[in-house]
Amino acid sequence: MNDILLDPPSAPQPEKKDTLTINKKNFAIAFLAAAIAILLIVLIASSNSSSSPATTAAPIVTNPPITAPPVNKYDAYLDHVYNNSGQANSMSKSELIEYGDIICNALDQGKTLAWITNYLANGSTSQSDLELYASVVYGAVKHICPEYMSDMQAYLNN
Repeated sequence: MNDILLDPPSAPQPEKKDTLTINKKNFAIAFLAAAIAILLIVLIASSNSSSSPATTAAPIVTNPPITAPPVNKYDAYLDHVYNNSGQANSMSKSELIEYGDIICNALDQGKTLAWITNYLANGSTSQSDLELYASVVYGAVKHICPEYMSDMQAYLNN
């Protein structure tokens, strides 16, 4: 009986659980796994971007000033004549353009602005005629044959 008393039965041992303990070896394995995962993500992302066309940043565009589209010389001439002569509104465009071309042809043949304006003034019968002729002469020189604009400025300054 003494033997039984001297050698007490061993106490039951707790079951060992499968737990991870944080030690250097486990930490190194976790770090390696994370590094490999990141490397794979980077490689996959770069392979996707290399198959797509390269994109470049769009240049910054400032809004250019708004400008009217270019107007041809005959449209500008007609606008001037219509805005400066009531009588012109009762005439056809072709007549007004013909008058402007006649003024430029006369200047090309050596006639002076003084001669042209005197000729037209002598042939006018009303104030409306004078306004029409003035708008035709100035509009023709300014828009159809601008090479005579310096002559027009000299004539107006006298």
